[in-house]
Amino acid sequence: MSRSPNTAAALHAMDRGRSVVVGTSSRKLIVILCLALATGAVLVGLAFPIVTSSLDQNVSWMLFAFNPRMWAIAIGLIGCLVVAPIVVAVRLRRADALVVSNAGLVESHRGAVLPASFVSWNEIERITLCTVTPRPGPKYVIYYLTRDSVQRRGRTGLFARRITLRNGFEFSHRQLFELLTAAHARYARQIR
Repeated sequence: MSRSPNTAAALHAMDRGRSVVVGTSSRKLIVILCLALATGAVLVGLAFPIVTSSLDQNVSWMLFAFNPRMWAIAIGLIGCLVVAPIVVAVRLRRADALVVSNAGLVESHRGAVLPASFVSWNEIERITLCTVTPRPGPKYVIYYLTRDSVQRRGRTGLFARRITLRNGFEFSHRQLFELLTAAHARYARQIR
């Protein structure tokens, strides 16, 4: 399927043996790019009066270089006008997607499935929607692997069982959570 359908349609497609591709949202990336460029333009507008007033007052370049406002504006300009366009271009070119089927989840880049990223529904213990940090912030879809799956994959560390899906898909985090929990409930064969 080329576009992400609603949960019922996605489950119906998976029941028929097809997979659902939840791609990266190019609309969200373009909005991020537009906001970054607009912020960069505002920062250029803020820098202009500071520079012209400093030049009118014959301020030494040493004092100008140690002005914290100029450093903040310079860092903001680099982030908004250099880093953000590069990141958006790379994310658009990579064409990341999450492929959901009745067998499990797998990631893909540029249409090529990454076999090492495959996780069957039986390997997933539970799926949650929560923030990653204790502070309030954006919510992420997080799934927890079973202990057997963690050992088979050779994952180590404090958060070896926890896998966080990034945001930026065509589905919102709530829609993606709804789809994954419904698919997990339907296709996981709990062997206990």
